[in-house]
Amino acid sequence: MKRLLVTLFSVSCISFAGSALAESQDIMLLPLSTDQSGYYQVELKPFHLTYRGGYDNQPKFSQSGDAIFFTRMQSVKNATEQQTDIYQFVFENKQLINVTQTEEHSEYSATPYTESSISIIGVNPEGKQYLRKVELSTAEQSAWRKDIEPVGYHAWLNPEQAAVFVLGEVMTLQILDTQSSETPEVLAENIGRCFETIDADKVSFTIEKDGIHHLQTVSSKGDITSTGIQLPQGVQDYAWLDAEHILVGKDSKLMVLDEKGERLIADLNSLGVQGITRLAISPDKTKLALVYSRP
Repeated sequence: MKRLLVTLFSVSCISFAGSALAESQDIMLLPLSTDQSGYYQVELKPFHLTYRGGYDNQPKFSQSGDAIFFTRMQSVKNATEQQTDIYQFVFENKQLINVTQTEEHSEYSATPYTESSISIIGVNPEGKQYLRKVELSTAEQSAWRKDIEPVGYHAWLNPEQAAVFVLGEVMTLQILDTQSSETPEVLAENIGRCFETIDADKVSFTIEKDGIHHLQTVSSKGDITSTGIQLPQGVQDYAWLDAEHILVGKDSKLMVLDEKGERLIADLNSLGVQGITRLAISPDKTKLALVYSRP
C-alpha cells in the first residue's frame, strides 16, 4: 500500500481545502511551559495543525514527541456513512502522511504502541469496531481480538493489556488482554471517552455521575482507585501534566485541576477558539495540542 506524503511549507499555519461537514473540528498547537514558581502556562502563539471546513480530531503525540497523529474525515459517502483515516504530522520536516489510506474501513483513536507501530480503533464495512495494530512503515493492519467489540477508545496498561471503552446500552470499562481468550470482566459503567496511560500498569478514565465526570485509575489487575479530581460540568476530556495535575478545556478556557480545585491558565477566545474538547501533551511537556471549534 502506497502512503500519501505531503510536504508542508508553512510553519505557522497549515490549510486544507474541504467542504463543511455537520461537525467541524480543528487542531491547534500551543507552546507549553512552567514559570519560575512552577505553574504551568501556555503561550498564545498558535500553530494550526489543521484549519479547514472538516473534521480533524483525536490528536496524540508519538512516544518520542517528534510527530503527532490525528483522525481526519476524508469524505461523506452518504447521509449516514463517513470515511476517516489516520494522519501523521512530522515536526522536523513539516510532512503530513496519510498513514492508513483505506477505502472501505475507517480508523480512529491512533495511539502509539511502539516507535514503529500504532494501535487504532478500526471500523470495517459491517460496522464492527476492533482494536487493531498498524505498522507505520507498511500500513499493514491486524486485529488483536475480534471477540471484544465494539471498542470505542483505549489506552495501554502494558504491551499485552489495554483498558478499553466498550459500547453498548451502557458504556463499560474492560481490560482487553491480547494474550488471552477469556472474556473480560466489566469493571465500571457509565464511563467517559478519555483514557490516558499514566505509567506502567495504570490507566486513567472517568465515571459520569449526575453530569460530572470523576477521574479514576485502573490497574492491570482491574483495581479501580479514585483520584479525587472532578472535571467541570459537561467536560470529559483531559490530559495529565504531572502526577497530580490535569489540564482541561471548557469553551475557550484552559484550566489546571487537582483534587484541591482548579486554576485558569489561559483564555483562547482571542485566537478564535471555542468548544475545546480533546487535549494532548507532548512527552517533554513543551507542546499542547487541542481540538476546538471555530465560531
